[in-house]
Amino acid sequence: MTTSPGQKPSGKTAEKSRQRRSVVRTSLAWSNLSHMWVRTVVSICGIGFAILLMFMQLGFLGSVGDTATVLLDRMPCDVLVRSPDYLHVYDASKIRNDLRPWLNSIDEVDQVVPLDIGVTQWTNPTNQDPRAIAVMGIDLNDPAFELPELTREVRRQLLVEGAVLVDDATKTDFGPKNGVKFGSDDIGTVASVFGTPAKIVGTFKMGTGLAANGALLCSRETFRKLVPGSSDDEVSLLLIRLTDGVSNERGRHMVAGRLNALAGPASHASTLTIEDAKKAEVWRWYTQTPIGMIFAMGVALAVVVGGVISYMILASDVQAHLSEYATLKAMGYGTGFLIRTLLTQSTLLATIAFPPSVIAALALYAITSALAGVPIRMTLTWLVLVAVLSLLMCNAAGLIAIRKLIRAEPANLF
Repeated sequence: MTTSPGQKPSGKTAEKSRQRRSVVRTSLAWSNLSHMWVRTVVSICGIGFAILLMFMQLGFLGSVGDTATVLLDRMPCDVLVRSPDYLHVYDASKIRNDLRPWLNSIDEVDQVVPLDIGVTQWTNPTNQDPRAIAVMGIDLNDPAFELPELTREVRRQLLVEGAVLVDDATKTDFGPKNGVKFGSDDIGTVASVFGTPAKIVGTFKMGTGLAANGALLCSRETFRKLVPGSSDDEVSLLLIRLTDGVSNERGRHMVAGRLNALAGPASHASTLTIEDAKKAEVWRWYTQTPIGMIFAMGVALAVVVGGVISYMILASDVQAHLSEYATLKAMGYGTGFLIRTLLTQSTLLATIAFPPSVIAALALYAITSALAGVPIRMTLTWLVLVAVLSLLMCNAAGLIAIRKLIRAEPANLF
């Protein structure tokens, strides 16, 4: 079936025409890449480096959020009561400990568990170097953390004043005997913590945050000996477990109402659901700390660097194929066709460079996590975000690179 010059092609014919043009553009873009494969490999390596840089910055940024909630994730509670002067979990300030019976009397509250957190000085037992270390004091009858290591026997050992557990993620400069990590070899070691002897009776696995490179777990009585300025009248956090069937938001509302009804300093405490507390902790580390802002800026810088690399690659490619593009313009191919061809080419470059960049990022994540002791993981969010940024980066660079070609007349390009 044919169409006369004045007759519009049918829908099926028009669709076939569009498919042919798409194949032509793809074939031309692929021919440009495969014709000079050495240049193409170099281009893929350059764009892959930019993609890898984005993955690394996002990985570091993600580790900030992951480590921010390492303690909160192990707290089996529904509502958190904390000081209005709370800064972060290792600098929680203080609230009154006598709030516990008042809050326990609320029908919706099943249990109120105290937790002391502070940072003090640890002296390396090997070389006597001082280090800042986080200390967490728990009620041994109602532990604030869900840890398999807190067996009845271990809690009995922690009843002895000065007995502590050390986090096996504590860094090597705190002095483990094997020089790698704290373990069974260190049980029985006596170290000085703020000038007070502390005996290691075991280890636990929780993970340290960016605010502390090491952590100890002990009874509240030992905590008061190891951390200056602490007393039995004050506590860092109150962890509230609600009765079955009570929603976290309703429980938080009831606790806040009881605190507001109390007169004087007792009412000076804030309440959050555990989910909101985690979100607030992550948000603070992302937006209010230098380390979070540095990594966020690093992501933006990686996109800019990647855009510059992509532009240099595509501009060089346009220059190398200038005569071919000029021939196409002389044959009557419009500017839209040339733009779509170059965008197809830039999309192909980003698509080919993406998989090896993911593999390289996974390898570097594993190496960095092992060496730095900070968890860095690949997430679906990072994969989608970097894929989108890579396509935008390469296509934006392609549009900038083709400006000269768009403005030029075919005769001037030969």
